Amino acid sequence: MSTRWCRASTWGAYFEESVAGVALVVIIVATCWGVLTRYITAQPAAWSGEVAAIAFAWLVFVGAAAGFKYGMHVTIDMLVTRLPSGLRRALMALADLLVLAFLVTLLILAIEFSIDALDDPTSVLRLPRTVTYASVVVGASCMLLRYGRTAWRRWQGLDGAWLDASGESGAEL
Repeated sequence: MSTRWCRASTWGAYFEESVAGVALVVIIVATCWGVLTRYITAQPAAWSGEVAAIAFAWLVFVGAAAGFKYGMHVTIDMLVTRLPSGLRRALMALADLLVLAFLVTLLILAIEFSIDALDDPTSVLRLPRTVTYASVVVGASCMLLRYGRTAWRRWQGLDGAWLDASGESGAEL
């Protein structure tokens, strides 16, 4: 395997964490700059709150995708684990289909909403609101890809575990 492929594969494996991490840094820097300019200078940075709000949207939605990737969302499987294996497998397949249908619906609506927001600028920076709403598109896409991979592994009879970024088995769904 070439070094270039390994770097691209590693970058893709940590995409959600990278985007969410950058968004967190932007929030901290923009908020601190806003506070400093408000209390130290005579001219507060009006843009800092808007930048922090945009970065917060990216942190929330892409960070949620990172949580999805590691299986960190809450599940209650007390009843499911007590079912016979055939019924448990059917119920998990139904749950997977419902989650995938929800994510596809979310992605379609987020794309439509983002396109509609192209002509709606933000109040201070005059950026299209699509910059904010695209976070839902990216987050839903990442969740759909990660959950689809997990569901596919489960349907193939492989370990139905969430996969961590290295491809090793993680916590059970």
